[in-house]
Formats: sequence, C-alpha cells, structure tokens
Amino acid sequence: MSPYFDEIQDEEPRIRGGSMKLLRKFAPLILPHRRQFALAVLLLILAIAGELAGPLILKEVIDRAVPQRDSEAIIRYSLLFAAVFGATMGVAYLQVMITAKIGLSVVRDLKRRLFDHVLTLSMAYFNKNPSGKLMARVESDSERVRMLFSETSMALLRNTAMVFGTLAVMMRTDPDITLRVMLVVLPVGLLSVPVLKKMRTLWGDLRKTYASISGSVAEFVRAVPVMQVFGATGYARIRIHRLGKHYVKREIRATLWDYGFWGSLGALEIAAVAVILTAGRPGVAAGTVTVGTVVLFVEYTRRLFGPLAVFGETLNQMQRALASGDRLLELVNTETLTPDGLLGPEALPSDWREIRFEDVWFSYSGEDWVIRGISMTIRRGETVALVGDSGGGKSTLVALLMRFYHPIRGRITIDGTDIREFTLDAWRSRIGLVLQEVSLFSGTLSGNLTVFDPSVCRRKQEEALERIEARELLDRIPGGLDGEISEGGANLSMGQRQLVNIARAVLRKPDILVLDEATSSVDPGTEQKIQRATDLALAGRTALVVAHRLSTIVQADAILVIRGGLLVEQGTHQELLRQNGVYASLFTLQFGGDRYA
Repeated sequence: MSPYFDEIQDEEPRIRGGSMKLLRKFAPLILPHRRQFALAVLLLILAIAGELAGPLILKEVIDRAVPQRDSEAIIRYSLLFAAVFGATMGVAYLQVMITAKIGLSVVRDLKRRLFDHVLTLSMAYFNKNPSGKLMARVESDSERVRMLFSETSMALLRNTAMVFGTLAVMMRTDPDITLRVMLVVLPVGLLSVPVLKKMRTLWGDLRKTYASISGSVAEFVRAVPVMQVFGATGYARIRIHRLGKHYVKREIRATLWDYGFWGSLGALEIAAVAVILTAGRPGVAAGTVTVGTVVLFVEYTRRLFGPLAVFGETLNQMQRALASGDRLLELVNTETLTPDGLLGPEALPSDWREIRFEDVWFSYSGEDWVIRGISMTIRRGETVALVGDSGGGKSTLVALLMRFYHPIRGRITIDGTDIREFTLDAWRSRIGLVLQEVSLFSGTLSGNLTVFDPSVCRRKQEEALERIEARELLDRIPGGLDGEISEGGANLSMGQRQLVNIARAVLRKPDILVLDEATSSVDPGTEQKIQRATDLALAGRTALVVAHRLSTIVQADAILVIRGGLLVEQGTHQELLRQNGVYASLFTLQFGGDRYA
C-alpha cells in the first residue's frame, strides 16, 4: 500500500499495548508537572483522611460525650468535626484546582505540539483526513486526556484509597460486621462493570442517533428550495419523524437502564445498612458493640458503595483516555511525506534557466497512476499552459511542483538540482500560486494580501493592486486596506476574491507564477477583468497555467496537452491546431470552426 494512503481512525480509540506502556509515553508531558501532581496526590490523601475521620469523631460523640452528658466535650467534638469538615473541603478544593490546572497545561502543551506538527504535514495527510473530522477527533481526544490528568486519574486514586481506607478502619473496629457488609457490597462492584458497559453502549448508540438526526436536518434545511421545487418535503418529514421515533425508543431504553442501576444501588445501600443494624443489634444489647460503632459502620458503608460501583467505569475511562492520548501522540509522530531538504535559499540560483519534470510518475493510492512518465520543461521567462480533460493530471503536476507531494518515480529539477534538496520555505518562496478555490481569512484586506506578514509595507500592497488594475478594491471595501474581510471572503464577490488572490501572488514577487483554473468560477464579464489582471501579473514572469478555457492561453509559449496522466501533445497554439489532434478537437468543441478565437 502506498505511503500516501491514510485512513481516518475509528470514532472510539482502541487500546494498543498495556496501560503502563501507554502511561510511559506520557512521561515527557507529565514530568514538567510532577511536583504539582505529587502535591495533588498528597492533598487527595489528606482529604480522604478527613473524610474517614468524620465518622470516628461522630462515634466518640455518641459513645462518650452523650452518655456522660458532657456538654463541653460535645461542643469540643462538634467544633473538631466542623474544623475537620471545613479543612477537608478546603483541601479537596485546592486539590481539584491543582489537578484541573495540570490537565489544562498538559492539553495546552499537547495541542501546541500537535498544531506545530500539523503545519508541517504533506497535502496527502489532509486529503485522507478531512480537517473537520480531524479537528473533532483531536478535540474529543484532547478532552479525554485533560480528564485523565485531572478528574479520571484522581477519581481512580480517590476511589481506591477510599475503599481500602474504609475497609481498614471497619476491619479494625469489628471484623464480623465488616465481613457481613462485604457480602452485600462486593457484588455491587462486580456487577457494576458489565452493567455500566451496557449503559455506555446504549448512550453511545443514542449519541450516534442524535448525530444522524442533526446531519439529516442540516442537509434538508440547506436544500429547502430544491426540495420544495421537486416536492420532496414529504419525504423529509417522514424521514425525520422515523429518526425521531427511533431516538425516543433508544433514549427510553438508556434511561431505564440508567435509573434502574442507580435505583438498585440505592436499594442495596439500604440493604447493607439493614445488615449492619441486624448484625450489630445483639452486640449493642450485650454491650460488646456500641451505638457509635453501628453509626460508624453505617457512615462508612455509604462511603463504599459509590467508589465500588464506579471503579470499573473509572478504570475504563482511564484506558480510553490513554488510548486517545496515544492516538494524539501518534499524530505528533506522523512523518510528513514531503520532508524538508538541506539546501537553503542561498543555494537556489536567482538566475536559474529551466525547471524540468524528468520521467515523473505519481499515484495517490498506490494503485492507479495519476501521472505516468511525464517529462516537460519550463524555461525561464516562458508561459507554459497545461490543458486537457478534467482528472487528467494537470492539477497534480502543479501540486508536485509546489511540493505538496513528491514524485513516486522520477524527479523535478531546477538547473539539474532535484527540488527536494531545497528546504520547503526556500523553494516555495520563489513561487506564487493562484488557485480556483480562493483561501481568504477573517481579518483585514491588508492581512489577506500579505498573508499576515507585517514586514510588507502598505505602499507595496497598493502597488500590487495597481499593477493588476484592481485598485478599485480599496474604494469598494469600506476601510481600504484596513477593511474587514469575512471568513472565506464571504463579503466579497467571486471576482473580488480572485483579484485579491492574484494581487497576493504579485506582492510576493515570485520567480514563477502558477495559475490553476483561476477564471473557471466566474461569469464572462468578470472573467475578462480577471484575465486582464492575470496578463498583467504574468508580464515578465515565468508562468505555469492550468486552464479549461482555451481562449485564455492561446498566446502561451508552449501548450502541453495532458490526458490520462500522459503528455500526449505539446507545441504552440498554431502548431497544435495544425496537428489536428486532441488540442484541435478541444478547441473546436469550445469555439466551433473559429480557429482564432
């Protein structure tokens, strides 16, 4: 399978390897926060000690102070109880704040590494991993990692410490009652694992159903005019109604399991209290067991049920969080398929003579060749045009020149040096790119012209607009260079967006200007204006132009006809017409018998 092939991973991460192996991978992320983490663990232990101390104080009040009618002792124990409770709450709050900060810090560092690395990945990765789903996956995994180092890990430690600490005090106080209580409590811990797993599946199915409803509603709302014209609104109502009924059935089922489980847990807790009262009654009557001891067991038993019930689910959440983090680290370690070269800008000749494609082969999937053994030359100062059927490989050749991909076979050279030997920044700094799909950012016109390069002065920006006769943009956009541009250029017409795109490329002062279907998405009137701007931008530059409208490239120095990944014809406009081959057929289809259109 080709290294260019990559798949979007499953919605739920899978655990690969043991938990300890995954934890070791997180060492570089957690080590900078090890002191804070140790402090959080210490505070957690103190908080648990405070919780365990409460029933012991209450036992002393019932067994000593109350029978002796010692008001001072009652007040003293009450104040101690209140102080322990207050200190426990304060320590627990501080522990939560520290762990929350640790989780946020770890995720912030991880996301920073992720973003910095993603900026270096090749186009192949993003073709196979759509940005929307990639962002959703990263956000979901990051949230699990944040909880791992804040809530989940501490919950696991707290539940473990609480269970063992409680059992230790109970066994020390009365082993017989403790063993009887465990006969009720232990099954809760064992049965909760499969029950919570079932509940997790039910709630997961419910989320998928909701996502399906949301997707269908969004799709239908976007297409309301089409559906009204074609009379398909009835179908939309029926489909949403069916999905809604399906959702309600699943939600009822999940809710019944949810309330049933927690309701049963409450009933078992009452049963455990009944066991304590039954087991303690003879001892109380005989004087071997105090009332305070019975109350102590009741309080501790109530503290056992929660941790035991959710222990398995907390462990599962921890494993899922580790798997999510592993997937994020895998992304961080993903190697780009277009690595940097070693030669800097000083090694790239300013007076280069030609760029050659030498027997270039390329495939996106590793199975079907998109480019098959193409050899061609772009000489300095020439305008070279690529024409041919859609899907023939023209845009792929542009992508290879831009080093969005690297050839699988063959090479692309500049004066004999493989362009892969140069750093990406050095190579791309010599190229200006104008695509059919214009990428504009929310911000100012100036920011979009310079792509946020503060070193480009305003005068140069204005000169770039003047060069392509598009200075009118400064008047039409309120605020001129400081005028606000919406995300994607939504407040501009398609023609205005393309003019900004061309001016941006001109401002870069590239050695070679690449235009890929720059006029294919505009009306004929706007096309003439953009074509005029394009001609002005190309003046005195080397250019590689991809075009479907052949009228835009009749003056090109060389026209290369690409079909099925092959270079089938090349020559000037007139030479190709005289050959009466593929180009002549394409030209005739567009302009009929007018061979000079």
